[in-house]
Amino acid sequence: MFENGKLPNTMIYERSIIGNPISFDTLTQKEGAIKREIAEMLENFPSNIFYQKLADIKAENYLTTNYDYAALSPYLSDPSLDIRNKSTEDLYSIRRHKEVWKDGIVKSKIWHIHGEIDTPASIMLGLDHYCGSVGKIDAYVKGRYEFTENKKVIKTPSIIDKLNEGVKFDGSSWVELFFNSKVFIIGLGLDYSEIDLWWILNKRARFLLDNKTRKLVKNDVIFFTTDDDMDQCDLLKTLEVKIVKVPLGKNETKYEEAYEAIFNQIIKNKTK
Repeated sequence: MFENGKLPNTMIYERSIIGNPISFDTLTQKEGAIKREIAEMLENFPSNIFYQKLADIKAENYLTTNYDYAALSPYLSDPSLDIRNKSTEDLYSIRRHKEVWKDGIVKSKIWHIHGEIDTPASIMLGLDHYCGSVGKIDAYVKGRYEFTENKKVIKTPSIIDKLNEGVKFDGSSWVELFFNSKVFIIGLGLDYSEIDLWWILNKRARFLLDNKTRKLVKNDVIFFTTDDDMDQCDLLKTLEVKIVKVPLGKNETKYEEAYEAIFNQIIKNKTK
């Protein structure tokens, strides 16, 4: 046991698992056991009405940092829908997602960007895993990312190439959504340990600052918050993220009311 102090979550994790290892093999076994235990704890994690309200928005893509399947539950209860697993990665989650099909058409994709409980090794916890993920994201943005699908090696074009006319976004990763789609961030504190998301927002801001690429990035990233963290809000504004502050009431349903207000704003903004 130790005092966490000001350590970020990723470093707390690394300190806890690296302490007193016998060998790298025992460290790997220890880490695997922790992730399997987390997966078991979250196996029957309950959903709630807000996940249904999110599904009712009928967005093409949903990104979740949660490892469980609460976000998928509204679709699982509908017999007219076919849920297809497209999560083929063992460790990282650049392409990890489920597809919701109806009448032969993909209606939505749910991306587990920090891993999922069915693949415990994919659950992102420590600095090592986060930094490895950033390396994959960097490769994807720069057009150096490769993966195998149906025994065929696929190399994705860079984000800049995709933003230029004539090159289509292939939808192979959630990463590209931060450059070509309207992104609404809700219910996420954006802890500074989540360096993958901060890296993407920073890269997008740099594209917007560069005269060669600023006209190519035309999407909005909108962050909904009930917090009064001015440092975080000012940082996000610097990174060209739009801030929408939602006031909290003083009654017991203040968070429910805040989510309702957020959903209503998303529905209004979705088609603009």
